[in-house]
Amino acid sequence: MKHLKSLVLASSMVLSAAATAIGAPDPNFYIYLCIGQSNMEGNASIEPQDRIDVPERFKMMATVDFDYPARKQGKWDKAVPPLVRQYTGLTLMDYFGRTMLDNLPENVTVGVVPVAIGGCKIEHLDKDYDPATVAKEAEWFKGFMKAYDNTPYKRLIECAKEAQKDGVIKGILLHQGESNTGDPQWPAKVNKVYTDILGDLGLNAADVPLLAGEVVTAEEGGHCAAMNPIINTLPQTIANSHVISAANIPQKGDGLHFTAHGYRVLGCRYATKMLNLMGIDKPTINYNEAEPFIPEPKPTKDDYVFDFKHFNPNIKADGAFDETTNTFTAGRYVFGGWQYDTPVDLSGYKYIVAELEENDSNGVEFKVFDTADYNEVPYMSRFNRGKLIVAELDGMMKNLDSGITPLKTSTIYGVGFMGRGTEPIRIKHVFATNTNPFSAAKGK
Repeated sequence: MKHLKSLVLASSMVLSAAATAIGAPDPNFYIYLCIGQSNMEGNASIEPQDRIDVPERFKMMATVDFDYPARKQGKWDKAVPPLVRQYTGLTLMDYFGRTMLDNLPENVTVGVVPVAIGGCKIEHLDKDYDPATVAKEAEWFKGFMKAYDNTPYKRLIECAKEAQKDGVIKGILLHQGESNTGDPQWPAKVNKVYTDILGDLGLNAADVPLLAGEVVTAEEGGHCAAMNPIINTLPQTIANSHVISAANIPQKGDGLHFTAHGYRVLGCRYATKMLNLMGIDKPTINYNEAEPFIPEPKPTKDDYVFDFKHFNPNIKADGAFDETTNTFTAGRYVFGGWQYDTPVDLSGYKYIVAELEENDSNGVEFKVFDTADYNEVPYMSRFNRGKLIVAELDGMMKNLDSGITPLKTSTIYGVGFMGRGTEPIRIKHVFATNTNPFSAAKGK
């Protein structure tokens, strides 16, 4: 592979110099269009490790405007998650880009152009989709579509054309199918989307492979696993298409979405196939498919520790708390934790850590309020069958009707847990810290 990379580097340097001289798109800027529904959009919490060591050569083009972080539609930025919209999560694109760059010459840049809508059918991504029909959709879905002016295909092409001014489109990544489960016409519908994209961007199918991922498998409890046999027939319809296996990739407990670890693994698998198609048969994969490192953080004297002596099990509805075992017992939608009349200032800390004694099986939500009204929207994260949440305080957002708003970490009025079932919640600790618990994974 080293010999191949040397040849690629030598030839690409000549091409890049020539392109610069005539003001043409850089042939060493590899661009990938990324489309789909919620698993392409990103449905797992972004963890601190996902913002560490993102290569400068990994770029994303925003296809909508972001407020946090500030990004503009049609402009390139460093591909630090979130990549799709400002309140989306970790996606397979994140580790696709990293893995590609781990195996390509140092003068190559990788860029992704994502258009993804949770809950969308393949028909919503079609060039001929009638935007007027969105009026019949659910309210939550209308909000997603509105971000693309109800015409996601048009937005994709607009941004892809901007991207082509800077680089070369090398492939299309697709993850979609849950909303079309059981539809035997899905491969033909995907073919139409693919063919229209090629035609509208002046691309040759032989040069632009389509990579499509399986949905959560039956073995992992996938609710839409019956779609995988249909997805696997796609190469019979599109010659230059390839299916990415989801075998042994864990889901977060809803039967639809992968865990953060799962998205990392899936992204590496997409990259492996793309690199194979480029002649790199044994690429370097720096993310292990085995279950990831799970830290066991402990607070120190420099951290802000939430004292169980002040735990209130009745902030919202009636619960009970056993201080000897740190066990919070509550019915559905009972919120308990720490409540303050005078807000706590956590703005001097980088992370907040919430850890349970055992893996969650209760749909437990961890919430942080920056207002005294517990009926208002807080920051919220779920344990998703795990027992640890590490959240970046500076990146906490609230999804309000008026838009995405950053949490005011200088005025914290409440921190705690909401149970969505009836099982007791055994809490290990909650604390704010400036130490990244995941740093031990990389020896940092």
